[in-house]
Amino acid sequence: MDQVRVNLNYRNIEARRFTASNIPININNNSTLVSVSNVEDKLSVNFVFSSNYEPNIGIIRIEGELLVEESKENVKRALIEWEQSGRKNLPKDIAEKVHNAILSSCIVEATILSKEVQLPAPIPTPHISIDQKNLTSVSEDTSNYIR
Repeated sequence: MDQVRVNLNYRNIEARRFTASNIPININNNSTLVSVSNVEDKLSVNFVFSSNYEPNIGIIRIEGELLVEESKENVKRALIEWEQSGRKNLPKDIAEKVHNAILSSCIVEATILSKEVQLPAPIPTPHISIDQKNLTSVSEDTSNYIR
């Protein structure tokens, strides 16, 4: 994947814990593109990132803007796709870059915020298992977000 120059700014950050829970918590992370435009020949993407803790334990929500330096052709292609899809989609290659930039930045911020409001971190933690041959090993299964 190409290295893309991005500038990400947060506009609003919210972290809330509604209640404490002793039951397993499911954490769903999501990034949503709100608007896309051309700003000084860069792709400007307004977004909302959220970590939802179910069953209704808490939420972390981050709103911001991502400026992506792309070629003029890619900016134009992205804007055309955005409009033609009813303001829902970007071209796959650009959407991957945008969502990966949002997730990589916001997951770090959400992890810090989760500690402040006493919610589990919104990332899977590695699990250690003791093996007689290797003595310790880290489980590769990070797909489980249930705490």
